[in-house]
Amino acid sequence: MSDRFDLVVVGGGIVGLASARAIHRRDPRLSVAVLEKEPAVGLHQTGHNSGVVHSGVYYRPGSLKARLCHDGRAALLDFAAAEGVPSRTVGKLIVAARPAELGVLDELHRRARANEVDGVARLGAAELLGRLPGVAGLGALHVPSAAIIDFGAVARRLAERLAADGVAVLVGRALRSARPTAAGWRLETGSGEVVAGYVVNCAGLHSDLVARLMGTDPPVSIVPFRGDFYRLSDRLRDRIPTLVYPVPDPRLPFLGVHLTPTISGGLLAGPNATLAFTREGYRRGQWDPAEVARQLAFPGTIGLARRYGRFAAGEWFKSWSPAEYLAAIRSVWPSATAGDLGPRTSGVRAQAVRRDGRLEDDFVFVRSDRALHVLNAPSPAATAAFAIAEEVADAAGVGGGAR
Repeated sequence: MSDRFDLVVVGGGIVGLASARAIHRRDPRLSVAVLEKEPAVGLHQTGHNSGVVHSGVYYRPGSLKARLCHDGRAALLDFAAAEGVPSRTVGKLIVAARPAELGVLDELHRRARANEVDGVARLGAAELLGRLPGVAGLGALHVPSAAIIDFGAVARRLAERLAADGVAVLVGRALRSARPTAAGWRLETGSGEVVAGYVVNCAGLHSDLVARLMGTDPPVSIVPFRGDFYRLSDRLRDRIPTLVYPVPDPRLPFLGVHLTPTISGGLLAGPNATLAFTREGYRRGQWDPAEVARQLAFPGTIGLARRYGRFAAGEWFKSWSPAEYLAAIRSVWPSATAGDLGPRTSGVRAQAVRRDGRLEDDFVFVRSDRALHVLNAPSPAATAAFAIAEEVADAAGVGGGAR
């Protein structure tokens, strides 16, 4: 006996769950399900990050990231407040440590204004030190609206609400095959068949593989990047009540090792961005022969190595050397010592790479027959999830035309 639904979302991270919510709210007559391969929702990118609610400073004006981060942030915080999920506005300092970074800081300030980020102020060195004693820099941007939250808790609350509203959240249902039919799709999972009229692919780290499983040749491939976090000492936690970021390299979609107060009362440093050799490689040294073979066969791998080889080598070294990692922390907080580095955790970023080796810097949506594929949704996708969900519902034609 097959489970039958008008629409199925593949992937139970925050983007997939928010998409199911948006679709159900637009048309409650549709039968909707979420397929999640893990035994619970939000266990990968959603549950392995620094918990930062971004304000939209970094993103190119006019891009999907800029627009959806701005809109999604408000919707996320509204949902959290309504559902009793704790969040806290702590502000952010983006700190220029070298003279060459001051020009980038000016560009970020311009982007912040263009993206309608409220209250962003340019600080000189003395103003910076006066605002946060102990920080080191030649200047900074102060972003007062930056906040923190537990995205895993948001995902769990979304799943509870969806189930209460009649949306099926099917965990432990890994997608194994997909066969098109005249009326939609037959999806074979580890626990039986699911029939869907339409499929929304929000599979994150596996989104390109799901697209190919459904007969689509996506314009990008997911390359996993592991990010390591250190929990820092209570000594530093008590001195750093705000987010402290370095000025990012404008050629890269990564933001660098930053200092992050957590909603549970801790302080994290991270992440770096190390090329991983398995899609769920949360531990150093993990590799999957099939994933390595895919990366070697992917045309973009050579271009990736040429464009970003020096960066990749530095991030790899940082991953294995606590001293190198500490040096990244000390670029903005000079008094940090090896004794401040506590337990380490990791997350894996699903970063889309184009066939010429360029890292994709914006969200990517691809339509195919009776399906929509969300093919690049790393940071700030958790912040933007509720706005991404509206974009998904629009693209799927829910409440606005034929799918």
